Amino acid sequence: MKTTLAAVAALMIAVSPAVAQKPTFMNVQNDTEVLGTDFIGTPVNDKSGQQIGKIANLVFDQTGRIELAVIGVGGFLGIGEKDLAVPFDAVKSEVISDQHVFVIDATKADLMAAPVYKTINAQAHAERVKEWREKAQASWTDIKARTSKAYEEAKEKVEAQTGPKQ
Repeated sequence: MKTTLAAVAALMIAVSPAVAQKPTFMNVQNDTEVLGTDFIGTPVNDKSGQQIGKIANLVFDQTGRIELAVIGVGGFLGIGEKDLAVPFDAVKSEVISDQHVFVIDATKADLMAAPVYKTINAQAHAERVKEWREKAQASWTDIKARTSKAYEEAKEKVEAQTGPKQ
């Protein structure tokens, strides 16, 4: 019994960072949290205060950090509008006349001359997701192998100290 308990304890210690934890559910947004939807549609102004576009989307990196701001420029009522992307730190948040806006150090002409931002197509997205899943499976396989090894080593150590289970 002692051997089993010690081996189980060693196993729990070995896998504790890898075990998924139940999520904690939140019931209210706090003062430091911002919703992604708070950004979409926010006006983008040039330094002189003239609106030159709106935030159309945000692009996140694999760590969850906002990497790019996609700005919709040109067009009328969304028709003929083009999307371009800039590093998120290139847009500065300001409040002007009680309205939240982003300010960018570029003119409307700069934005109109910028290349269109293209998102990956469905096939490329599916391939990326497949790669991520394969990496996750390889990681899980590695974790299981290390856990199994840690369990066996702990079991052998306990048995060496207390003698084999009878």
